[in-house]
Amino acid sequence: MLKSLERINSKILLKITLLVVIEIILIVGSFCVLAYFQSQQSSLGNSINIAGKNRYLTANLLLQSEKYLYGLSSDTSQLKVAMNSLESNIIALKQGGMISGIDLKPLPSNFLDLWNTADGKWNVFKTYVTNKLVTPPQARTAMDQSLTRKVFESMASTLVDSSDKLATLLGQQADKNSQNLILMQILFVILIVSFMALILYLVARMLRPIFVLTQATSKVERGNLDVSVEQKGSDELSVLSRSFNSMIAFLRDYIIKQGDLTRQLEAANKELKRKDQLKDEFINIAAHELRAPIQPILGLAEILRYRKRDQGDSGNSSSLSKQDDDKLLDIIIRNAKRLLRLEQNILDIARIDSQSLKLEKERFDLIEKIQNVINDFGNGLSNEKIELVFTPSQKEPIFVNADKVRIFEVISNLLCNAVKFTKEGKVTINAEKQDTQVLVSIKDTGSGIQPELMSKLFSKYVTNSPLGTGVGLFISKGIIEAHGGKIWAENNANAKGATFTFRLPLEC
Repeated sequence: MLKSLERINSKILLKITLLVVIEIILIVGSFCVLAYFQSQQSSLGNSINIAGKNRYLTANLLLQSEKYLYGLSSDTSQLKVAMNSLESNIIALKQGGMISGIDLKPLPSNFLDLWNTADGKWNVFKTYVTNKLVTPPQARTAMDQSLTRKVFESMASTLVDSSDKLATLLGQQADKNSQNLILMQILFVILIVSFMALILYLVARMLRPIFVLTQATSKVERGNLDVSVEQKGSDELSVLSRSFNSMIAFLRDYIIKQGDLTRQLEAANKELKRKDQLKDEFINIAAHELRAPIQPILGLAEILRYRKRDQGDSGNSSSLSKQDDDKLLDIIIRNAKRLLRLEQNILDIARIDSQSLKLEKERFDLIEKIQNVINDFGNGLSNEKIELVFTPSQKEPIFVNADKVRIFEVISNLLCNAVKFTKEGKVTINAEKQDTQVLVSIKDTGSGIQPELMSKLFSKYVTNSPLGTGVGLFISKGIIEAHGGKIWAENNANAKGATFTFRLPLEC
């Protein structure tokens, strides 16, 4: 039932059905019209036959009249039968009816005038025959018989002429109708053929989207997705065209997205390979960095143990040996702190990656903290050719609400980085308050930043130094951004070296 309803609701099927119904109506209508005119033609033919029969019946009446007139027959019954037959034939010609086995139709109105003429002549003829012959016979002379015969022949001739004229006009009308019937048949043939051609055109037009879809599908099969199908109307083929266009657009977008995803995957794979390479380099550097403090710690600890054992055996220790022991212990402590710093860096990297870096904020003077960093850093600076200069833009304290230890670590990393790449010259530190923010910059006169490192300078494991792990700037960036600030670097214009700057909100 549902399938039948779907077929009925099909607009294409409705259009085709409508065209077929119109074609059937046209064919049936033409058949009915032609059948009607053919029946009229047959009726005219029957009327012609009946009109022509008047000649025969008139001749028969004339023959019977002459027989009776000349005494060849004394019985008037045959004369009356001939008269009745002719009268019945004339009346049937007008009114129609069954006569001589023919179902005759009434005479068309445009021939009634001719029929009235023939009927008038028949009435005159019938009256004269009745008066002269059917009434009781009288004594007739030869002259009366001859005169009566001439009158009979004259009347019969005029009756036959009027009947022939009617039959002739009926024949002309029949010929005209035949010609009209032929023309009408030709017209209906032309109409039917034309409408069939119109149906074929409309069907081809309705099915044109199928041909277009077939060509478009062939193009898609060859890999060309830059195709679209023109859509008109709202029937099923138009819906199919819209669906095809939507499908092609979806496929095109899907392929573009897949291409983008493939490129992103390739880029991610390259990035993974790069990070894997950086990880390997970091492991090598970290192993070297771990080995460097561990070796003096182990070696000097062994020396202290042997020296302690020797001093215990001898029972005396000089002040000089105690000073040497203190120096050895300082070296051990310094390398142990170096190990602790390396371990702390690794933990900070993990915290920054997982966004779980915790800050212990407090209010402190940033100027004082920078000065402390410079003092601590300057005491351990072995290169006398490098000068550390602190030039705050104002003498008043700059108080910030931040993690003091983390900010100390950032400044230390930036100073260490500046000193590492500066063989000689000056490292300038500046702090400037701007509205609700503070800018801290560290400018050096070193080798500057290589262009290929500029875009990934603050990434993990990126370094241009054989002595660094490449995590200091990454950790510094994570700390500053955790405070809601920003850090960046740039090469100095028209001068050597680079400048690292970070910005912090005063209340972060």
